[in-house]
Amino acid sequence: MEEFISAIDIGTTKVCALMAGVTHDSLGNLALRILGEGQAPSQGIRRGVVINVSEAIACISEAVEKCEQDAGMNITSAYIGIAGSHINTLNSKGVSPVEPRSGVTMHDMQRALEGARAVALPQNQEVIHTIARQWTVDGQSDVQHPLGMSAYRLEVDAHIVTGSSTAIHNIAQCVRAHDIEIDELVLEPLAANEAVLRPEERRMGVAVVDMGGGTTDIAIFEDDGLCHTVILDMGGNHFSNDVAVGLHAPFETAEELKLRYGSVMPDSVPEDDKVWASVFGEKSERSFSRRFICEILADRAEEMFEIIGGKLDESGYFDKLPAGVVLTGGSSQLPGLTEMGRSILGMPVRVGAPSTRLPITGLSRNLQSPAYATSIGLLLWALHEDARKIRRQYAAESSQPNWGSQLMRWLKNLLPG
Repeated sequence: MEEFISAIDIGTTKVCALMAGVTHDSLGNLALRILGEGQAPSQGIRRGVVINVSEAIACISEAVEKCEQDAGMNITSAYIGIAGSHINTLNSKGVSPVEPRSGVTMHDMQRALEGARAVALPQNQEVIHTIARQWTVDGQSDVQHPLGMSAYRLEVDAHIVTGSSTAIHNIAQCVRAHDIEIDELVLEPLAANEAVLRPEERRMGVAVVDMGGGTTDIAIFEDDGLCHTVILDMGGNHFSNDVAVGLHAPFETAEELKLRYGSVMPDSVPEDDKVWASVFGEKSERSFSRRFICEILADRAEEMFEIIGGKLDESGYFDKLPAGVVLTGGSSQLPGLTEMGRSILGMPVRVGAPSTRLPITGLSRNLQSPAYATSIGLLLWALHEDARKIRRQYAAESSQPNWGSQLMRWLKNLLPG
């Protein structure tokens, strides 16, 4: 019987719903087959947070219904992306004793992770992810998969991701209004990394910078594990808003000009290159210097890269990123961003997008854009073969099957990368 996975990426500019079937590739490894996709312009969502429940429900429903029509079946549960300035992170350690004759079991690993989770949180914050960065077995560090190893003491170095209870519950309410259960809430840059990073980048040290409409999300990976995350309260809409202010034009007009004529390399634009646009207070369109528009975009991009560089420096990982920065998200497609990023950050910078190298068939040209990295990554997040094997093993061991949904989420977080 074929298994199905669905994902809903709820962004500031768009909502994207995807459904895929779980198949096998030519080598027998698990793979995905895209069955349906649907999207709708976002309403009632700003910077990753629901600000109008009825509008958010409507746009999510529109995207879901289009996907269901395309797939020819209903979405009953889905992995949901979450981001926003309400996200906080911290690193924590947990310990568990081990019965050496039995070796490290799933219960031991769970106890260690529960110890790491036992941190004091503000009243309105709750844990979204507890992700094992690395394990230590009897003093031996840098263990990635300790299951079955003989030991007396198991330690875990975990990355804890928390979010506002209010923001989380509002998103859940909007999704469940369409009779869809939430398989798991997944931090968006964590999902995006699944679609855009190469294994060697994740091992060596790399930062994923997911440039969405309302937020820019940074996730740092080293030794195959997530080390640090930051959510910046700025995104592609800031570019458009700057242009709108500079030209005294409506936001929609500025957005169109950005997409059609925008670049952050104004010196490459001829001085006499003109564009026409409608502005406030005038019936007819006015002409504007395209270079002037690009100068506005360049100023904002320079500020963003300086902030990104500052956050990387604050994290302590700035000098530990030989693979540099991978830009993704819809706003990463602005011409000239990679060149500016290399110049300001002094490290490799490239744009990452879902591609046919991924274990996915039926990936349309539309979905191979950086704008869909999180959407595709949510599907891939659910596909880890190791996670599936461990879930099955734990289900066989567990004497309390009613814990199933909680343990599914925990086991998913258990595996780094």
